[in-house]
Amino acid sequence: MEARREEPYELKGFLDQRISRRAALSKAAKVAIGVGVAAVVAGAGGYYAYTTTFKPKRKIRVVAIAHAAPGMKAVAEEDFMKEYPNIEVETLLFDWETGRDRQIHDFSTRAGEYDVYMWDCIYTGAFAPHCYPIEDLKAKYPDAEIFKDYGDLLPTVDSRYCHWEGKRIGYTICANVMAMFYRKDLWENPDIQDKYRKWIDKNIDDLKAKAPELGLNPDKIPTELVVPKVLEDVYAIGRFFTKKFNPDSPVEAGNTIMAMRTHTIHWEYCWLFAQWRRSPEGMKVCGKPVEPWGDLFTEDGRIAFDPDITDMGIKVMKMFKEFCEYVPNPMQTEWSECMELLGRGHAAMWAGSWASTFIDFIEKAEEEYPETAGKIWVAPSPGVPIDGTWQVGVSKYSKNPKEAWLYCQYLMLRESAIKQWEVSSSFPVRRSVIEELAPRYPGIFKEVFLESLLKAGFRNYVPENPMLEDSIAKWVTEYVAGRIDAETATRELTKEWKKILKLSY
Repeated sequence: MEARREEPYELKGFLDQRISRRAALSKAAKVAIGVGVAAVVAGAGGYYAYTTTFKPKRKIRVVAIAHAAPGMKAVAEEDFMKEYPNIEVETLLFDWETGRDRQIHDFSTRAGEYDVYMWDCIYTGAFAPHCYPIEDLKAKYPDAEIFKDYGDLLPTVDSRYCHWEGKRIGYTICANVMAMFYRKDLWENPDIQDKYRKWIDKNIDDLKAKAPELGLNPDKIPTELVVPKVLEDVYAIGRFFTKKFNPDSPVEAGNTIMAMRTHTIHWEYCWLFAQWRRSPEGMKVCGKPVEPWGDLFTEDGRIAFDPDITDMGIKVMKMFKEFCEYVPNPMQTEWSECMELLGRGHAAMWAGSWASTFIDFIEKAEEEYPETAGKIWVAPSPGVPIDGTWQVGVSKYSKNPKEAWLYCQYLMLRESAIKQWEVSSSFPVRRSVIEELAPRYPGIFKEVFLESLLKAGFRNYVPENPMLEDSIAKWVTEYVAGRIDAETATRELTKEWKKILKLSY
């Protein structure tokens, strides 16, 4: 990595800025705090040696983020605390922005507010210095080691996001990956298929003329209503299903996308960029994606969307704004709004969604979204899907690291992994569990989720990612809002990332 400097970036200024905005963030984030039920005083269960050694009750506080949180909470309350009655688990449910900031604050104060940290995969480098190396825990608490099946873990995900500088720092409990959810009843309707043919016949010349400025191939514009496989399909079919561009559309939004200034911008931009980045042309210009830099950097450590390297960064910025045209109020749209748009029948697809929404749109749709129950199906995200796994690890500042480690391992056990999938669609990282669950979901579990995960693109996960994530959210939304042009946004973003990373190329 020739362009990379060695010294770590100082987080304090970033932290002060984030904490000062707490009031505004907390309202937008809709944080919910859930407190774990007191430990059940029942039979000691398994692992007799451990439980009898620690008779005084210990309490651990666990950060549980977003969609994975219900599964973690269920395992803690229904299983773990019954098996280990001397340990009470307080499960704290946060959205990502709030959970991220509170954990970063704990890094700064070293107060040990939380015993178990949880992080988005791209925060591996930022969290690593504050997590106990697992080898240290094994050496210190050999009687508390209950998970040893490391050979059963998906190697790419595990090596990227559970290790840092050669040391294991945690465990993946939700091997999430992008997936597309779409209204199969619309795609399979012969009348709508015929309407698409007529609409595309009238509009294909305009679509082809605009495609190159968006970084899209005009020759790949679909003439039939296909389930999208490439971003060109999202472009044409998204427009067809958007009432603004086609008054005869049966839905208002052609595709959902989030343009609120949050962490989602980072992975959405990476998703749109990765189709070119991993193409023959992109590989020729940028080289192969390497860890821990991923698809937004070149093989030699430069910023891949830098306009001085390629104009594709600017074009993808324009593509992002084009896709924002397919959804009402894109700058007020975040995760929950996308869920509602598709689930309530107002959108045709969510091309850049995640496997974790399977439970809402398909498995429990009759409860969650009766309006579209049985009408939504799943396919790989068009282009190159991006991974988005979630990890847990033991805080270095924990007052009860042994108990915290025991709980982290417990989440990795077969029964726990299955429960987390059943409760919150947390895709398992264990191959044996994937094989066990796959027959329940033919054509989906392995063919969509696992295959997408194995070929997924990935984002940078260096220590400076908190600043990088906020930076890309700022400049993309400035452009989408119309306050600056695409080239200025891309150049300013590049300049800011170079400053944060202290790159000198």
